[in-house]
Amino acid sequence: MPRLDGTEVIYIDVGILKGVSRRASIIIRPGYRSGKYNVNWFVFWVGDDVMQPDNIETAANAAVEAKQRERVLIADDDADFRSILVRRAQRLGLEVIEAEDGGQAIEALRQNSFDLILLDLWMPNFSGLEVFRVAQEIDPDLQAVVLTGSATLETAVEALRCGVYDYLTKPLESLTELDLAISRALTHRRLVQENARLFAEVQRLAITDPLTGLFNRRKLDDTLAIEVERAHRYNRPLSLIMLDLDGMKALNDKYGHPAGDEALKIVADKIRKQIRTVDVATRYGGDEFVILLPEADLEAARNVAKRICAKITSANFQGEYLSVSAGVAQWSPDFPTAKQFLEVADQAMYQAKRAGGKRLFVLSP
Repeated sequence: MPRLDGTEVIYIDVGILKGVSRRASIIIRPGYRSGKYNVNWFVFWVGDDVMQPDNIETAANAAVEAKQRERVLIADDDADFRSILVRRAQRLGLEVIEAEDGGQAIEALRQNSFDLILLDLWMPNFSGLEVFRVAQEIDPDLQAVVLTGSATLETAVEALRCGVYDYLTKPLESLTELDLAISRALTHRRLVQENARLFAEVQRLAITDPLTGLFNRRKLDDTLAIEVERAHRYNRPLSLIMLDLDGMKALNDKYGHPAGDEALKIVADKIRKQIRTVDVATRYGGDEFVILLPEADLEAARNVAKRICAKITSANFQGEYLSVSAGVAQWSPDFPTAKQFLEVADQAMYQAKRAGGKRLFVLSP
């Protein structure tokens, strides 16, 4: 862990605090006694927000648990030098597992997860670089610091080309040099993991409706095109359900737009609970929802739509009951494009709407 003037920076998921699910930085400054942890103050960075947790003990527990999760593998056939590395890593608050040769190191990698490995370059059975290559296969984000007493420019270049984070020579000029290498390697691992998490989150947000948590139209367009192609090529059943919340304008006028948003969330929740994992539920726009059902024929889709409509109409909202107009269609070769298939389901839904709403219309092929 990096330490700056007695201040320790720990990165954890702060979902346990005030419902925040994003990662944040906790700054812990020693000096104040809270339960069994010495802390002075905590500051949480969540994006651009700064907040003070109202439960310091909970925060301290979370921080200590996060710290304990960081584990290092130290592999060196020199027992005396290995003991120095172990003591130094433990001083930094890391959990340590030791290995006295390359074979033991590989076995430890296969049995445990690690955040960092400290490797002697030359060991019996397997070299440090051979151990690192195995480690990369197990965890591509795992960081390594290689140490050697027979350093050459060629071995240093080879190690760095393999992806080793740092390369130190024995004897160490100072233990501070080791501390810095460990701290920087762990910080780099956290940054790599955080960047991966942020990238995944951006990808998720790009295909998710922020209000309901269902997929958005972009996701529907991409998936529908793929599923139509699959249904056409392999002659597999594929169906669509389109739903429109009845009386949305009246709800907004009577109760306000925030209440209308809550009604949409209720509909989304009822849909989510009645479909399979492979189905794609989408907020199509406004008060319209589309559900794509791979491997479902017209009868199966009709039954799903009936269940969804029944759950929605039984939901009490502001002392009233919601209802939807629904249309169901099954793909056929008569719909050569995904757009035409979607238009057919849309027509079925509008027939239900024109008939007074609160009903289901099934378009037979």
